[in-house]
Amino acid sequence: MKRTLTGLATLALIVAGCGQPAADTSSTSSSSTTSTSTSSTSTSTTIGASTTTTLPPTTTTLASPPTTGVSGNWADEPLIVASWGALGWWSGSGWVTSSTELPVTGGEDYQVVSVSSSGIIQGGPQTELCEPLMNLGVELSDPDRLGEWPGPFGVAISAPWTVQPHLFQTMGDTATYQGHARDLLQSHGMTVASPVITQLFRTDLEGDGVNEVLVVAEEMSGVFSPEPGDYSIAFMRKVVDGEVQTAMLGASLHPDGGEDGDTPYSYSIGGVGDLNGDGKMEIVVSGKYYEGSWVEIWEYVNDDLGLVRQLQSGCGA
Repeated sequence: MKRTLTGLATLALIVAGCGQPAADTSSTSSSSTTSTSTSSTSTSTTIGASTTTTLPPTTTTLASPPTTGVSGNWADEPLIVASWGALGWWSGSGWVTSSTELPVTGGEDYQVVSVSSSGIIQGGPQTELCEPLMNLGVELSDPDRLGEWPGPFGVAISAPWTVQPHLFQTMGDTATYQGHARDLLQSHGMTVASPVITQLFRTDLEGDGVNEVLVVAEEMSGVFSPEPGDYSIAFMRKVVDGEVQTAMLGASLHPDGGEDGDTPYSYSIGGVGDLNGDGKMEIVVSGKYYEGSWVEIWEYVNDDLGLVRQLQSGCGA
């Protein structure tokens, strides 16, 4: 049976006092839908591409139980944190968002999941971060390892397993994916002859030997308000039942610019790693605007549900 990759529609709306887009758990069909930016919002949706081309498969390590041999002083639960606050953790049966108490006492180790760094850093006891929002989190010994302004930003996790068990590498073939970005922008009402590819990665999220490709294309002239033609898109290309499907991870599209109050958002890939210990890897999506930033954890659940945003945290006005 032919399946179409679907996922969650993401409404990029800065919530007062949160500094990151609000979650939207509505599902989309396999047909393309229009993504626009009006007022202070920008909308991204998951798209089922109609192309029948195939990405060349690459043999990689097959999925296996997570390695628990990484030495360290780990938290009671695999807490995931950003430099400005905690996102949550995997309880063994589901994702838990940070609420009033974190599973730490101070002195725990954290593995860095970032496109710019790796290794282990330390975290302090539960505290409040990002004034005046006062996010629940921990002070990290080297928060810059997760990324510095303007990003991209990664996360850190207090967990004993290998956080990157499968392929994740930078690609250099930007011309091919420039065409894919152009087609995707065109499907959303934007004509861009030569989209600027800012990030391009090959990965094997599930460890099944068939690679996914993560792409970010962006050209933003506006800082406080978008200029005509500004865009930022992050998307994934994945083979499902022999066909290549495209899933959007974030989009801020401004074909006509913006009025006062409109905000241009910038998306990027912050990292890729196993954040729930199942031997498969999740995607860290990083976002920013002129006075704030956020990170989101996206899990590829299966070929029917596709990508699902599970956790997020941000800091900004």
